[in-house]
Amino acid sequence: MTARNELRAARLINDDDAVVPELADLTNALAEPIVLVQIEMTGAQGVTNHGAVVGNEACYMYEGWPGEPESEYVPTELSTLVWSLARAVGLRERDAKPPAAPIITTTIGVMDAGFVALAEADTDDVEETVERLRAALAAEGGLADPELTVFTHLLLQLNGNWRMTTAWNNREGKGTDIRGITVLDCGPLGYWLRERPAEPIMPGTVTPASELRLVFTETPRVWELITELLPGLDQLPASVGR
Repeated sequence: MTARNELRAARLINDDDAVVPELADLTNALAEPIVLVQIEMTGAQGVTNHGAVVGNEACYMYEGWPGEPESEYVPTELSTLVWSLARAVGLRERDAKPPAAPIITTTIGVMDAGFVALAEADTDDVEETVERLRAALAAEGGLADPELTVFTHLLLQLNGNWRMTTAWNNREGKGTDIRGITVLDCGPLGYWLRERPAEPIMPGTVTPASELRLVFTETPRVWELITELLPGLDQLPASVGR
């Protein structure tokens, strides 16, 4: 009874315990989703979670806020879903050019050591911060120029990173298909796709010794990667679209 009263107070159901018409499409999509998209964004404000749910009759984007369990759902057209996902992660055109080392290959442990060095550095002393960071990256992984310099500046300019994962019941009815990408937003240095460890990552599979491979990726290609995360109609259960 308490739960029912709360739903009524929130105007999610009417006095007859029926879902209000304005929410019918959303509740149907949440109850029987065809495709789910999850976005985990990590930045200066912490971790935020966004995403999308695609149902038989409707498609919705949802956005969260750091530290808040609630999300705001907004209907969107399926034809504009890629645009909506790109907007959610703040994808925009950048003038960044490929650097001297457009591919950085090292380990997760090296990147972690870089973050530790940044946390311990005096942010008011730029030269000291750069030197401390370079020393940590060189000591932990033996990085040398030009990779060392490029990676140093990537971490200095890092605005945050985002993981986008899609999931759907496969056509064979034998489980769930999952695709994902992780992208680092390095501000004026552009976007960097994390090719290794490859998404989707299962819990406990990444260690400090795991390979880290970052690839400079221009904005149009990031857009294509988001598009490629979504399944085609021939990859969904045969009943979809009927």
